[in-house]
Amino acid sequence: MGNSIGFYLSELFERGTQIHDRTYSGNSSVHSMREVLMSGVLSFGATVFVVFLLLFPFLFLSIFDSLRMAFTEAIMLMANLGAYVGKLSNENAIRTAIKYVVLAFIGASFSYFVGEILHVWLLSVST
Repeated sequence: MGNSIGFYLSELFERGTQIHDRTYSGNSSVHSMREVLMSGVLSFGATVFVVFLLLFPFLFLSIFDSLRMAFTEAIMLMANLGAYVGKLSNENAIRTAIKYVVLAFIGASFSYFVGEILHVWLLSVST
């Protein structure tokens, strides 16, 4: 839900900037409110889909196998998304796919270390 609200607010901000630019510099491209709303709705749907996709192996496999499966799924999803965005933006699809995978590793590593710091902090506070 937080991602969806973030996307919605981001799109609203971008729309406001586009309206300002149109007023003062003649830029005629402005997102409609329908596009802004659809961005939030689609981001929510995509987030729910990916979460269930990554959690699905944990219903049937051991923890170790589930982690490997979820890791593989995440890498494949990020690589495919990166390649798709690369093709859409007329960039090198492979380079963009690699960039998305690297950014996913950075994000996952950062999240892991924040979780570890919070874990240690919560243990120290509770004792």
